[in-house]
Amino acid sequence: MLAGMQITKTEHGLRMSQHGVVITELRTSPGPTHSVADVLAGLIKVLKPAGRIGVLGFAGGGMQAPLCALGVETKVDAVDLDRTGWDLFRWHCPKWVRRVNWKKADAVKWLRAQPADFDLLVEDLSVPDEGDVFKPSITWDVLPPLMRDRLARSGIAVFNLLPPAGGVWLEDVRRIARIFGAARILSFDDFTNRILIAGKSVPPVRDIGAMLRAALRTIRSRQAARIHLRTV
Repeated sequence: MLAGMQITKTEHGLRMSQHGVVITELRTSPGPTHSVADVLAGLIKVLKPAGRIGVLGFAGGGMQAPLCALGVETKVDAVDLDRTGWDLFRWHCPKWVRRVNWKKADAVKWLRAQPADFDLLVEDLSVPDEGDVFKPSITWDVLPPLMRDRLARSGIAVFNLLPPAGGVWLEDVRRIARIFGAARILSFDDFTNRILIAGKSVPPVRDIGAMLRAALRTIRSRQAARIHLRTV
């Protein structure tokens, strides 16, 4: 099990936390988690990847409940070094296991072995450090060019970012955006996370925002009115 991981029961499932930071809400029935997972699931719905979807960092599979509520049936290739979340997911959500092709592996090694055929790649990794939770250093340097190189021609990368330890937030985000060519940044009223949407071509802010809020409203996620988008 991940060091310092706390698992608590909630009204609709389980919550996985580290050092007081919620890693994921594992809802066991279709519906909203009212967390960042709703927005990641909503982006999958809005961006409509026709081919492969890859997720780096599975945790407890918190995106699956909102994905089911949104009617997204596409199978996800997921990779994680720790199987705690996968085992919880299998036990509490057995009907959804077929929706995920899970591998225990290092994200970089796994991605390097994949063909360049992903329509959507989601980076959702995190590591504990001195009583807090941060992004691993590979998020800022190794993964951006590697993810770009594993995307299909019109593929898009989505990064679930947290403030870097000792880094400059805006410049780090801009550096990743430059690697891809076009990017949009999404912020929250409720969370410090920022979601970076990047690719050779990315829909306009107005289009993404309108479609994403509409998708979130259909599952009654509170995040529908608590997100903000802009161009990087």
